[in-house]
Amino acid sequence: MRRKAWLIALPGQVAVVGLVISLLDHFALRSATQHVRRSVDDLGAPGDTPIPGDARAELERYGEIASAVARPVMLLLVIPMVALALVAVLLWRGSPRATGAGLVTMGLLTPPYLACLVGVFFTDLAYGLQSVSQVTVDPVRSPIPDWYVPARAAVLGAAAMAYLTGLFLLTRPAATNWRTMPARGTVPLLMAHLPLVRVNVTVLTFVALGQAGPIAREQVRAAPPDHYAGVGEMYLEQATRIAGHYAVALAAAGAIALVLAAIAWRAGASARLLVVMGVAGIPFMFLLLLVSAGTPFMFSGAGDEPVPEVLGSGPSWYLPAILTQTSLGALAYIACVVLLVRTAGTGPADTAA
Repeated sequence: MRRKAWLIALPGQVAVVGLVISLLDHFALRSATQHVRRSVDDLGAPGDTPIPGDARAELERYGEIASAVARPVMLLLVIPMVALALVAVLLWRGSPRATGAGLVTMGLLTPPYLACLVGVFFTDLAYGLQSVSQVTVDPVRSPIPDWYVPARAAVLGAAAMAYLTGLFLLTRPAATNWRTMPARGTVPLLMAHLPLVRVNVTVLTFVALGQAGPIAREQVRAAPPDHYAGVGEMYLEQATRIAGHYAVALAAAGAIALVLAAIAWRAGASARLLVVMGVAGIPFMFLLLLVSAGTPFMFSGAGDEPVPEVLGSGPSWYLPAILTQTSLGALAYIACVVLLVRTAGTGPADTAA
């Protein structure tokens, strides 16, 4: 019964947060609008610096502008509320595989939901006043009540803590409806592909960088004298620095994959492992996408400069090789998650729930 209460609270807490934030915005907007109107009236008195007509019109529409900016922010909470409701349905069903899929999805939603809370915090009524760019009068700069930002921060911080608490409680062994099962069949796939892809991408990148310099010099020698401004050594150095940053990020991702593999090997397919696999999914996929779409050559700045083309795109074999490796890495991650959920689904029900 307690587990089902937490499942109901999962999307319900997001709805409560949205309601409270809307109320805070409403009362703060009413106070700020009154402040702006009084400031406009005071500054319009004889002897004060006159306000330009366009600025006065924008100030008088402050309430409309600020509410138009703040209203779409609620979509940042509506979307995760609907997604978490779907997760709650999966967890409510209680079958091991449905629960496993729900836990992975809940892990996948964790970084976006926390990012939404941060986005709501930084997108407040102050943006409405910032849009009035012509106003430089001090009394009108800060109409937002002093309590508004701390109250909003407290509500959003409490929302994050409530979500993480619910995540912890829902992944307890007593709440998962299955016994942790060995996941030895998934570990070789996890260990052989995810870390190996990151090693392959790093090696291929530095091999390509090593070839790009000689190819660039050969293209400069073969071209007419005024065709290129030079070999472009500085762009090659910039690409090498970016490749170094990529190598560090890929090494960290590979280390995390090895840790997850060790946990799966020793502890089996537990509920918390499924959530962690979901949480790690978005950073893993984003890193693979970044490496594929934004190679060090693309970020070197040589693309629009009068230097050999190889400095802006790399050798001809480089991009297809990188896309192949990152695609295999993404497929390996998806296969690992599916096999872990299937492994969890083969376990007997946990009667201790």
